[in-house]
Amino acid sequence: MNHPAPPRILVTRSEPGASETAQRLEALGYAPIVEPLFAIAPIDIVLPAFDALAFTSANGVRRLAALSPRRDVPVFCVGARTADTARAAGFSHVSSADGDVSALGDLILKQLPVGARLLHAGNEESRGDLSGRLAATGIAVQFMALFRAEPVATPGPELARHLRGEPAFAAVLIHSPRAASILAGMIAATANPSPIDAAAISPTAAAPLTGLASRIAIAPAPNEDAILSVLSDLVSG
Repeated sequence: MNHPAPPRILVTRSEPGASETAQRLEALGYAPIVEPLFAIAPIDIVLPAFDALAFTSANGVRRLAALSPRRDVPVFCVGARTADTARAAGFSHVSSADGDVSALGDLILKQLPVGARLLHAGNEESRGDLSGRLAATGIAVQFMALFRAEPVATPGPELARHLRGEPAFAAVLIHSPRAASILAGMIAATANPSPIDAAAISPTAAAPLTGLASRIAIAPAPNEDAILSVLSDLVSG
């Protein structure tokens, strides 16, 4: 008896997250295609003094941990995956907002001591996300870009085939607005691409693909469990 081939899913996030997502997809019965749309490029920088840290991505945690030996400060993370990365890096006082930047701001307001020096370590595109949220409350946040997300020069082979009109996958996972923007540019520059169904981790991540993707399913919460849940509905629907 022949069994149907597992749905092929394009993974667009950068490494090492791409391989981690691919493992989860395989465990769920999918056939992942790992073709990151951007790579993480570190920025050489001297860190200021800080009493607490805020992270809106696991990549920010990894880069900060490479630049500083300090692991004794309170760490505030946007979600569980980022918090897990912080604990794995050796930070012992880690709190997760389990939500978005707004939820992270609320968490910091509840727990950060008055007068503490908070450093938000992220990439160039996350500048202002958290500081803008906290500015009205009187909390000063120093943001530092520790890495940049550099787009690939050309699409990977399977995405290129799909863009030529030869269906190569059932759906694409979008973990960030950056990946969505890069993919949107590739779609817009193509004459007759195959239809693209996308599962996005948040409305912000989905926005660049509006009008370009055939269908977009948005995760009800900004985490991988939620995006994999809507992926299942998207592929089976």
